[in-house]
Amino acid sequence: LLLMGAALGTGCNVLEDLGANPYEAHYFPLNSVVSVPVPSAPITEPEVQQTLMRRHAERVKLHTDGGWDIFGESEFNTSNSASNRQLLKQARAVGAELVVHSREFDRREQEWVQRREYESGERFTVNGTTIERPGKWVERHEPVTRKYYNYRATFLRRRGE
Repeated sequence: LLLMGAALGTGCNVLEDLGANPYEAHYFPLNSVVSVPVPSAPITEPEVQQTLMRRHAERVKLHTDGGWDIFGESEFNTSNSASNRQLLKQARAVGAELVVHSREFDRREQEWVQRREYESGERFTVNGTTIERPGKWVERHEPVTRKYYNYRATFLRRRGE
């Protein structure tokens, strides 16, 4: 319980670190950059530029025409939200100085989920006699709605650095 309380008390950061980073899991390097060393310690925090999905390629092209090299990309679809912290972690890992990032709604799906839930027992007194019914496990069925989003991130660094 103490560990759970500590995890909840520190917020989502601990829970994010325990799960897989979707930007890392779906990262693929591009061959346009040949053997560019990743700096051991980035000088500045990578910049993240948010753009609409339909404008993503256009924004990346503006940067590549302006002296930036593409290191790689990450694309995925999920109903779990991907955090900016996870994006920055991947950007630092590949040595990117700039990330063009897009997110767009894809679909909503509903499904029935079966859950086991403990129903506590009851205690009542009738004519001075106390009766206690034991608790029991019951099956619950409930609809769960999941919203899916497409994510795309392009990792760049200034040419010649």
